[in-house]
Amino acid sequence: MTSATDTELDVLGALLAFDFIGFAQKSAALDPTDPHYGQAVGAAFGIAARRRFPQGATPQEIGGYVAEFLGSLDAGAGDFDPAFLEGLMADGLNGGTPPGGEHPDPEATIQARLVLTLRLVRELGLDLDQQRELLTEATRRMTA
Repeated sequence: MTSATDTELDVLGALLAFDFIGFAQKSAALDPTDPHYGQAVGAAFGIAARRRFPQGATPQEIGGYVAEFLGSLDAGAGDFDPAFLEGLMADGLNGGTPPGGEHPDPEATIQARLVLTLRLVRELGLDLDQQRELLTEATRRMTA
C-alpha cells in the first residue's frame, strides 16, 4: 500500500467523521500527479455503492439516484455533471474503472466519489465502527 492510499483513506475518514479541519489538512497532502491518485477513494466508493445497491442497478435507477442526489444538495449541484456521476455510479457498481481505463479528470473524479461516498454511508446508516470497517476493506482491496 502506498502513502497516497493511506492519505486518501484518511481524507475520506475525516469527511465521514465531519472533521472538516482534518479533511482540509489531509486533502492538502494529496498529490494528483501520483499514479495511484484516486484509487483508494474509488475502492471505498465502490464498496459503499455495492452495499447500497446489492443487486446492482439499471441505468434508469442510477439516473434516478443521481437526480435525487443532485436535488438534495443545497449548493454545488452545478459543479457536477449528471452523466459523469451516473458513469461513476455504474463504474462503482461494476467494480471499478471505466472500460477505457481511469477517468480523464482525476480531480473531479475524486471529489465526486468523496461526496457520493459520504451520501451512501449516510443512507446506509453506517456507524463509526462500520465506517472504519469500510475503510479497512478498501485498504485490503488496495493491497490485494
